[in-house]
Amino acid sequence: MDCDYISELPDSLLTQILLNLPTKDSVKTSVLSKRWRNLWLNVPGLDLGSLQFPNPYEEGFTRFMDRFMEFNCGSHLQKFKIQYTGKQDQLMELICTVVDRGIQHLDVCYYSLRYGFMRENIYKSKTLVSLKLFNLELKKPEFVASLPCLKIMHLGRVCRGEDGPLVVEKLISGCPALEYLKLIRPFDISSQKVLLFLRVSSQTLKSLGLYYAFNKGDTDFSVEIDAPRLKYMIVKESQSDNIVVKNLSSLFMINIRTKCYQLRPEDFNILCGFLTGISRVRHMIIDLSRVERLYPNYNFGPIPKFLNLYYLNVEVSRSSLQLLPAFLESSPNLKTLILDFRGSSKLGQIDFTNLHRCLISTLEYVEIKKGMIRDETGVKLVNYFLENSAILKKLTLSFTDSSSLELESCKKLLTSTKLSPTCQVIIV
Repeated sequence: MDCDYISELPDSLLTQILLNLPTKDSVKTSVLSKRWRNLWLNVPGLDLGSLQFPNPYEEGFTRFMDRFMEFNCGSHLQKFKIQYTGKQDQLMELICTVVDRGIQHLDVCYYSLRYGFMRENIYKSKTLVSLKLFNLELKKPEFVASLPCLKIMHLGRVCRGEDGPLVVEKLISGCPALEYLKLIRPFDISSQKVLLFLRVSSQTLKSLGLYYAFNKGDTDFSVEIDAPRLKYMIVKESQSDNIVVKNLSSLFMINIRTKCYQLRPEDFNILCGFLTGISRVRHMIIDLSRVERLYPNYNFGPIPKFLNLYYLNVEVSRSSLQLLPAFLESSPNLKTLILDFRGSSKLGQIDFTNLHRCLISTLEYVEIKKGMIRDETGVKLVNYFLENSAILKKLTLSFTDSSSLELESCKKLLTSTKLSPTCQVIIV
């Protein structure tokens, strides 16, 4: 006879299992049996959206929350995740209550054209481990922030006005255990000609994500990063902002996917300083179009040496392909190279005369994506790796929309004699 092993578990364990489900699914278990009828009310957390309730959804949401909070009035909540569209005051009161009850994981997304103003108790939580806020405005506290247990913090659209960076900086400084920080367009500036400066200083930070949309008007944004234990960093969708890095000796992986619009002469020095600061990185993803736009003629000399770099994923455009040799020359210990062509036009020119050190002694895997070998330059590029890579193990050519006829033509064009006898050429 089959046994119901789940029902034999104690309530304390069942509620922890239900905690990992969306609240609407947790509530559905109430129809299983008399024992399960009110079990969901004992779950130490919520994961729901206000729009999941039938119209009028705001009334249904209010009744639901009143019942749940009243039933759990004497207990500590572990998780509170909510996507909310409704009255601002009601949401702020709810957040204030769960923070006072010792919440550990708080994740709030407020869907409104207006900001929700956070209460000050958020800066003094002794229990928060994870804090994720979107479209909820943080005001500059008049006291020192203190979140001793906070390890994860995601902030999106949390500050308006020129004091936004100071608010975020004070919050970071009050988190002595912070390990993961993500800033998603944190500042919303409508005024013109504003200089914003953010200092990210943490002795415990391991992962940092900077995601910015373009700034409004003439806003100039600068970031200074001082994080000696930082291992993972991503810079995405930003303008040509000034990013100064210090003490990144532990950096393992960086992903640089930025956009450039209004470029200035000093931007080149900014980029060189940034590359020098991350020169100990081992794993890099970079869009070379940023470098090419900063100095299109490329006569500025060598870039910093990346002596630890073994994995390089490069996105190139038609004109930025010319910068690839500089990165190969600066990466003497490179083992894996991935080239991804962004664009529909033909490739530009590239210098094939130099033989880079990594080809002679370390390069083992090369992957070329998205039709880079459809013209003469692309074919020369492939043949260059085959003819000069002494220990190459695999060269992969990846296509997304090529016909079988095009693939056969590409195979015929690859006429090089492989320097590495064990190298496999794979066409996907």
